[in-house]
Amino acid sequence: PDPEHADDSKTNLIVNYLPQSMSQDELRSLFGSLGDIESCKLVRDKVTGQSLGYGFVNYVEAGDADKAISTLNGLKLQTKTIKVSYARPSSASIRDANLYVSGLPRAMGQKELEQLFAQFGRIITSRILVDQVT
Repeated sequence: PDPEHADDSKTNLIVNYLPQSMSQDELRSLFGSLGDIESCKLVRDKVTGQSLGYGFVNYVEAGDADKAISTLNGLKLQTKTIKVSYARPSSASIRDANLYVSGLPRAMGQKELEQLFAQFGRIITSRILVDQVT
């Protein structure tokens, strides 16, 4: 392992519940106001290019990442309240931890989904994708 990035977990943040319209540049300038950023990525749908509403911000200094969490977590942006937390290291142990579940009952909500899966382990994030038309 590269000793320079040994403690990435203390500088790398995941930002959830971003407004759909927010650009990567806006994300960078919001978080860049609190310290030097090594990298910043808004996650987009590979096909449509639409923002998926979350991104990653990696600071140079762990202290700035900590400051970003205490300052920006819970900030209201348009109709959303963003969540800022440490991103989990992408270690082999969690590499295959993403599940895509299809065929959910139409009436199933976020809470029911989480209750169903919570018995098998800690859920970091979950979302139900709905067809905007139907």
